[in-house]
Amino acid sequence: MTINFCEKCGSMIIPRTVKDETLLLCNSCGDFKIVNGGEELKVSEEVSQKSAKAEGVVSEENLLATYNNKCKKCGYGKAQIIDLGAFWSDEDAITYLKCGKCGFSEKLGSIS
Repeated sequence: MTINFCEKCGSMIIPRTVKDETLLLCNSCGDFKIVNGGEELKVSEEVSQKSAKAEGVVSEENLLATYNNKCKKCGYGKAQIIDLGAFWSDEDAITYLKCGKCGFSEKLGSIS
């Protein structure tokens, strides 16, 4: 089965048979085309591919980095807080600060 598209609006056309003739009718704009019963209809559409580049990315900085902290590696002033919680009830929670620019992580709190 071949899918046909309207030349005017690009919508899908539904073929209908009326008295041994094929009528291609567009439901969107009402355009139609009569095709003889023996004529084979071939329709092709060129599809363009979008680029693989991500859309909407403004910069490579981490948007979740809102905590004021100077990075020890690059000196950037914002960090993301990553809280892993406590693994056991008698332990402190594990919290990291991840730099919003270079991704360097440093552990907060007591060092075990």
